[in-house]
Amino acid sequence: MDATEQSVVRRFFSEFATTWDSLYGGKRNAFWRTFDAMFRRDIYERYDLTFRQLGADLSGRAILDIGCGSGVYCFEAVRRGATRVVGVDVADTMIAHAKARSEALGLHGACEFICSLFPPAAPVAALQRGFDYGVAMGVMDYVANAVGFLSAARPMITKALLLSFPGRHWLRAPLRRYRYRLLSRPEVYTYDEAGIRDACRRAGFQALDILRLDHSGICYFVTARP
Repeated sequence: MDATEQSVVRRFFSEFATTWDSLYGGKRNAFWRTFDAMFRRDIYERYDLTFRQLGADLSGRAILDIGCGSGVYCFEAVRRGATRVVGVDVADTMIAHAKARSEALGLHGACEFICSLFPPAAPVAALQRGFDYGVAMGVMDYVANAVGFLSAARPMITKALLLSFPGRHWLRAPLRRYRYRLLSRPEVYTYDEAGIRDACRRAGFQALDILRLDHSGICYFVTARP
């Protein structure tokens, strides 16, 4: 990702932070909750799938959330017993939301939030220690070099990395790409199952489970194990 693309991604998610945070926890009005349930169903389903995979008891576990947004996954991991949770996001406004919410919930002792690209341009102390699990939901949409991203994540994770990949829906993918270009939003990258398997294999993941979600324009929920 070059400097211009980094800037576009950072600006987009910083401006989108408040809206993104409102997608969780029933914060929006009835109309928008209905709209989200119809057209953003994958967002909620991958959240449910993530915590089904991670399990109800995360006692003693360390979790890395790449593209953590406002910290929704991080807070749930702590509620399930995780003792160390690190969230990384490129958007400073997202990180500000996450830190404020963490303080309000009294979770700041277990959660740490870092404003950075992933992989970071320089070493970050909180990322030097290993993690049991990694989460990267809604991130691969904006990653130009999937192999580079996955290769950076793999040594950090001992058990599994849970990711979502946007699929190549015949209609929604090109419409989304056109709309984003029209609005000067970030470039969107899409995948098929063969491409996902190849990228994960080249990054050093040995075992892979892929679940295809056909609503909301195709989304792949992926569990990658070192």
